[in-house]
Amino acid sequence: MKKTSRVFCLILGALYLFSALCGRTALASQGQPSGTPTPSSLAEWPSGPALEAEAGILIDAKTGTVLFGKNADERLYPASITKLMTALLVLENASLSDVVTFSHDAVFSIEVGSSSIAVDEGEQLTVEQCMYALLIQSANDVANGLAEHVAGSMDAFAEMMNNRAAQLGCTNTHFVNAHGLHDENHYSSCHDMALIMRELIHNEAFIQFSSAHQYVIGPTNTKTESRYLNQSHKMLVSNSEYAYESTITGKTGYTPEAGNTLVTYAARDGLELIAVSMKSNWKHYDDTIAMFDFGFENFTSYNMANAEIAALSKTDYLSASQSIFDTSAASFELSENSWAILPNNLNVAQLEPQLTLNTTSATNVMADITYSYQGVPLGYGSLLLVDSQKEHFDFNAHKPSEAESAADKQAEDSKSSFFSRFSLSFINPWIIGGAAAGILAIILLIILFRRLQRRRPPKNPTLVRARQAKKDFRRRYRKRHKRFHRKNETMERR
Repeated sequence: MKKTSRVFCLILGALYLFSALCGRTALASQGQPSGTPTPSSLAEWPSGPALEAEAGILIDAKTGTVLFGKNADERLYPASITKLMTALLVLENASLSDVVTFSHDAVFSIEVGSSSIAVDEGEQLTVEQCMYALLIQSANDVANGLAEHVAGSMDAFAEMMNNRAAQLGCTNTHFVNAHGLHDENHYSSCHDMALIMRELIHNEAFIQFSSAHQYVIGPTNTKTESRYLNQSHKMLVSNSEYAYESTITGKTGYTPEAGNTLVTYAARDGLELIAVSMKSNWKHYDDTIAMFDFGFENFTSYNMANAEIAALSKTDYLSASQSIFDTSAASFELSENSWAILPNNLNVAQLEPQLTLNTTSATNVMADITYSYQGVPLGYGSLLLVDSQKEHFDFNAHKPSEAESAADKQAEDSKSSFFSRFSLSFINPWIIGGAAAGILAIILLIILFRRLQRRRPPKNPTLVRARQAKKDFRRRYRKRHKRFHRKNETMERR
């Protein structure tokens, strides 16, 4: 019983060690824990503008870093900025040459007087024509038609919207329709809408449709006259009082319950920003411009793969990785899509890179990199394994100068070895699990073998006595034989 208890305790200890290691590895692979400080908590972080709207947010489009936020996770009615998710699903699931035939429900289920292009029941438009009407005219009837075309029904499309929102990391969003007309169960947040826009800006077709100043839909199977669509986002209109030169695209929204809502994407000097304003009382453009001014005046975006930037930042893990792994046939380089954003009063050399091993074998990404300052993530990148025959990252060219090395020497001395720069996230949980499973299997086999020995069926008593008698005979014979030889040896000596 005592032996069984000891074995049981040993198994529990091994399981606890395995779970602890995997738990820490999973935490590192998922990113920063919930208690991680946000950028705005840094003493060096600049103060954002005062907004008139109930909620607003400004994020860096390249890294997703939140530069400023006010009630950014509050659930609010989005109104027509809902159509950004509609556009995303249409572009992902339909061809621009597809023909959309409008049903009775698509045309007549919207509120009378709401934004539309007066589509007829049975009218046919291409998906491309519908996208212009959806994004620059904010046509609700067109949103319904596209939903039915993609998913078969408006309810099925709403389910697709929610699933896609969850994939993008939206946590305060629930859609019930494709157009954004008021429903108590239809809501989102500034942060979630920024995530949706961040996904969309990589689609060139979306930029083309949503930034157009004007578009003409010619005669159709039910209409003999052309329809002229005009841009509704005033920051994109050159003769508007709200014209903003750096604006690339955006989407407006309004219902009495939601107030004014606005999502806008702008870029200047390599810095790409997304601003969202929700539940505003006709101050949505003022708030958006204030957020953009704040971002462009106080922040700088850094491409960490750039040679000059890499020389300033702590990229010695590249050369260290080069020496640890056999790179005769391959080498390491930073992905061109490695970016960090910093307020102008911080230096890129102050960023601390942290590597997380990528366990996906079907890619050349060896590790994901997080660039942090005082524990706050401010950038992300990838460490790639590349063919040595191709042009690759020059480690020697990116070594810091002697003056820079001397300045960083004191900080580097505190780090005992290369391996101390890597967190436990570099440990593969599958390797740990396999080792733990192997140890447990050996222990269990030993226990089973011993128990089987104890539980062997009782032997035949007669057979046991016969075997014992045979052993006793052999033992007596060996003793007599030894005595006989000793006696003969004694007589020969005499």
